Amino acid sequence: MGEIRIAIAGVGNCASSLLQGIQYYRENGNSLGLLHEKLGGYGIDDIKVVAAFDIDVDKIGKDVSKAIYAKPNKAPKINELEKTGVKVQMGPSPDIAGEITMSEIKKADEETVDITSVLKKANADVLVNLISGGSDKASRLYAEAAVKAGCGFLNATPSGIVNDLSVSSAFKKAGLPVVGDDLMSQMGATAVHIGLLEFLDKRGVKIEESYQLDVGGGGESINTLEKTKESKRIIKTEAVKKHVPYDFELVSGSADFVDFLINGRDSFFYVKGKYFGGSDFVLDMKLSTEDGPNSGAVLVDVIRGLKIAMDKGAGGPLEAVSAYGFKRPPRRYMMQEAYKQFREFTS
Repeated sequence: MGEIRIAIAGVGNCASSLLQGIQYYRENGNSLGLLHEKLGGYGIDDIKVVAAFDIDVDKIGKDVSKAIYAKPNKAPKINELEKTGVKVQMGPSPDIAGEITMSEIKKADEETVDITSVLKKANADVLVNLISGGSDKASRLYAEAAVKAGCGFLNATPSGIVNDLSVSSAFKKAGLPVVGDDLMSQMGATAVHIGLLEFLDKRGVKIEESYQLDVGGGGESINTLEKTKESKRIIKTEAVKKHVPYDFELVSGSADFVDFLINGRDSFFYVKGKYFGGSDFVLDMKLSTEDGPNSGAVLVDVIRGLKIAMDKGAGGPLEAVSAYGFKRPPRRYMMQEAYKQFREFTS
């Protein structure tokens, strides 16, 4: 089928786990932890990074194979990445106002490169937006550059890209696919919460109250706490609530940052309700995961979904791919239906 040439905006923990994972599966030849080994004829080893952008002084100018291990990245190291020949270039940072925060990112004193020109020169198929949450202006600049360069666009951030009509219509007009917003991790709290509540509803249980709260130690937890806590809570709560056909008390979102968790995240779930004969039940559950790797399996699926869309000549927001892989798609489906739609689209 050929290769899928990706550019990455934001060489952080998710990018580190993605690129390490691609090499891991190429070298080991197994499918452990994958949702799909093949999609539309494309395997994971068909994905190749051809351009990368960041703003951190410890990453600019380095080969991507070295930049993914640079501070402040904390994703677990599973292998030594082979040299790519792709150097990290300076991206836009219009959202950074210079205020003191908990973030360990040190902005480089460099001029922003022409993103569109870099994408064209690299002949990129897809631009994968993995920059810090809350960087809404930068996300929009990357999306606009992707349109000009003729690339598909994957918005893993909470920034409104697919759900912004002015942006998504530009992709549709150009005949280019776009997916988002806000990536749903493989074993992420939102996905688990949705699956749990869907299961209970199908078992005839009446859900009365539920919450899901996170504490984490990675850079994304800092961004959520300082920049996107309220918007993330709205997105996560809406994403979960749509999967149960009646109203009940629900809160879903991040609670705090705990530095010693490093790249880890602890998610706490609570459900209260009634079952046969009006009997009461309470469910308490804890899930511990690593943030970076948690995005990998879904990322490699939606990247391939974008390339398949380009092969088909499909442009604009991809409903099936977005509903499958994101918390805030343009159209929501129940989880089983979203999987079905995605597999039909990518077959």
